This record gives sequence, C-alpha cells and structure tokens, in this order.
Amino acid sequence: MKKCLYIVVMVLLLFAFSFEANAGELTPSFDLSTNGNQAALTDDSHTTLVSFNKGDTITITATENALIYGIYITWDCPTVPWTLTTAGGNISCGNEGFIHEYVALKLPSSSVTINIPDNKMGITSIRIFGEGELPHDVQVWEPSCTNADIMIISSHADDEILFFGGILPTYTYTYDADIQVVYMTQFWGWSKVREHEKLDGLWESGIRHYPVSAPFKDYKSEDLATAESQYDYNALVEYVTEQLRRFKPQVVATHDINGEYGHGYHMLTCKAVMEAVNSSNDATKYPDSATTYGTFDVPKTYIHLYKENMITLDYHIPLEEDYANRTALDIAKEAYTKHVSQQQWWFYVSDTNAYSCAKFGLWRSTVGEDTTNDLLCNLKTYKVQAAEEEARLKAEEESRRLEQESIEQASREQESLEQASREQESLEQASREEESRQESLEESSRLEEAREKEQKTKITTTTIIGFIFVAMIVGCAVFTVKAKKKKS
Repeated sequence: MKKCLYIVVMVLLLFAFSFEANAGELTPSFDLSTNGNQAALTDDSHTTLVSFNKGDTITITATENALIYGIYITWDCPTVPWTLTTAGGNISCGNEGFIHEYVALKLPSSSVTINIPDNKMGITSIRIFGEGELPHDVQVWEPSCTNADIMIISSHADDEILFFGGILPTYTYTYDADIQVVYMTQFWGWSKVREHEKLDGLWESGIRHYPVSAPFKDYKSEDLATAESQYDYNALVEYVTEQLRRFKPQVVATHDINGEYGHGYHMLTCKAVMEAVNSSNDATKYPDSATTYGTFDVPKTYIHLYKENMITLDYHIPLEEDYANRTALDIAKEAYTKHVSQQQWWFYVSDTNAYSCAKFGLWRSTVGEDTTNDLLCNLKTYKVQAAEEEARLKAEEESRRLEQESIEQASREQESLEQASREQESLEQASREEESRQESLEESSRLEEAREKEQKTKITTTTIIGFIFVAMIVGCAVFTVKAKKKKS
C-alpha cells in the first residue's frame, strides 16, 4: 500500500513539474482600437498580419483570467521605439529594432496595452505568458555582439545553415563563443518572410546575438561575372570592412571561392571578404569606418571547402547544453526546416555531400597554422580572455596587497625594533644614571668618611695638643712651685 502511494505521489509530482515547466503560455484575448482581424495575430504564420497606424492600441488580456508576465510580438518590419502600458507602469520597447521581440513585465499584469507609435506598423503574431519557463521557440534576443569570437558571412538567409550550420551550435554550446552572423542580402520589400525565417533558423541553432544584414538585394547570379554586373563590388567590400572593424571577429568564415554549387553571389561574397580581411587593418581604406571603429586585423579566416590547410569539424557529438541533447548536425538539420519558403528546392544539410558544412580551409592566419580540427585553434574566446585578464588583475591586486602588507609588516617590525632599541637605550641610560648616582653616593660617602676621619684626626690632635699644653702649664706650675720652695 505504501509503495503504491509512493508511486502515485511521484507521478503527481512529475505531472505538476511538467505542467509548471510548460504552463507559461496563456491564451490572449484582444481589444483592437482598429477592430482588425484578430485571427491573424494567433495563426502562427509569418505571412498574415494586422496593420496599425499611429495612435492605435491593442489591449490584451488572458482568457484564463491569469496574470501576464511577458509578451512576445512578431513584427512585420523593423520596429521603432514603442510603449507597452502595464499595471507596473509603461515599458519602453522596440529600441533595438528586433522584429521578434519578447518583453518581460516589471510586475505581472492582468492586461497590457501596445501603443502604436507610427503608421504602417504590422504585427504577424502576439503571444502572452504567465509565470513559468518560456517555451523553447520564444526568442529573447540579445543585441549584436560587442566583440565576436566567430563571424559567419553568409550571402543569403539559409546559406548560414546549409554551409555553416554545424559551426553555430558547436561553438555556441561547446565553447560558449559569441557568434555574429552577417548577411550580405536583405529581403524587405519582396520576400520579407525570409527575414523571419533567418531568425527562426538562427534561434534553433543556438544563436542569441541578433544578426546584421547588408542593404543589398538578392539577385539570381549565374556566375561571378553576372554577380559583378549586378552589385557594386566596392560597396560590398566597404560593408564587410565595416563589419570586421565593428565586431572585431577572431575567426571569419565565408563561402567557397567557387560559390559552392556555382552561385555567382557566393563567389562575389567570398572575393569581397578576402579583400576586406586583407585591408581592414589599413586606416586609409574606407576611412569612415576606421574613424568610427578603429582598424582591425582578423586573426583567422576560413573559406568553405578551401583545399589548403583544411579542417573537418565533428558534428556528431551530443551537445549536453542543448535543450534536447542533440548533435550539431541534428540541430543544423532542424534549423534548416525553419526556412519554410526554401524547402521547395533540392538543398539539404549534410557533412558528407559535395557541399559539406564541416569542411573549411584556413586561408589566412596571423596566429599560425591549425594543429587540431578547431576554428579556435591558437585562440581564446573573448570571454576566456576577459576571465584571464580579470584573474591577472586580481593576481596583481593580490600581489600589490601582499607587497603592501609586507611593507607595512616590515615597517611595523622596524618600528618595533626601533621602539625596543629606544627602550633598551632608555634602560641603559637609566642604568648609567643609576650607576652614576651610586658612584656619586659612594663618593659622597667616601668624602663624608674622609671628613669624619679628618674631623676625628683634628679632634685627636687638638686634644693631644691641649693635653700637652695643659701638661706644660702644670709642669711649669710645678716647676715654679718647686723653685720657690728652694728659694725659701
């Protein structure tokens, strides 16, 4: 009976834990000032949306009558700063321009209101959450890197998964590296769904720093010559140079010189990256970005499928830090499915096919050749460098503290010795003074004895003289008497 009760209790506890872990999401109820199509906000599609203009509001409550702890909005375009009204006061949002934006409330609220600050602002979905752990697919983005350990320079959204996909989870989870993805195209105005897909794919890959995208449009480039006729090559080099100086990546990885399967823009991207890497440390090249960010010399640059100094990365090790303990290859394959609009083509993620996402050649290095299959060979991540620098500074501070303590201890010991010396000298002086006093007393005693002896001698001499004098007088008197008797 007790055993059965124990099993029941454990099952209930497990159920409660599971429920709590997944209990975050609530069902939203909307009050739109525009009376727009609310269904488009909850259909989980990037292609349907509700448009709003300046001054419009969206008030949201939970049908469960539960408190709201956070709100997740998918915007249809890069945002401008906007305000969320809550029970805990207004929250300033949209400052980073993220199109997938999670806002955590300062205080849980029974309702929240989105205040639209500008015209033609579209929202494709809104999700709300109560207390509990957020689902894995809720994207809580961090700003772009300050300093990037690895920079992936990808021509298009989905190339970062097809050709570099294993790098993203491997170095995010295993090395805790900061990875910055830079896209050489953007799709606003003609295929904006790909802007959402790139974020979904990156998030699934473990990337948390928001990507950056060049202002160049995507064209069908059959070969390098075609791509060179479609794009301003100097503008491409200038853009890449700016990103290198801005993010200061220790490792850069980009496309195959031959464009993987022959894509002209992949070739042009690689060519631009190679030129930018060679010139980013020259302040005379593109001086505007040099003035803004300073110059930078990239330590290591890898080219996809480059035949020289090639390494082959291992994507088959389960990554314990991943929420599902998947391998890097598993994650890359799943991440590619987030690019829904591209599933119609023949492309697929593989580390064994002709376009293996595991093979890279070290094209340029300032830190020596690789001795292991590791992009960070001969390097340390910025976090490790910072930790070591902190440890060094602490060690120096501790050394200075110990040195100061040693100086102070030596000073105290010296002062103690000097004090002891002064005390010893004082004792010796007192002893000398005592000896002198004793000598003085002894001398006084000797003098007193001498005076007493002299006095006694004087008294004795005087007595004798007096006695003799008396005797002489008596003698004279006797003699006189006798003399008179004789005369008579």
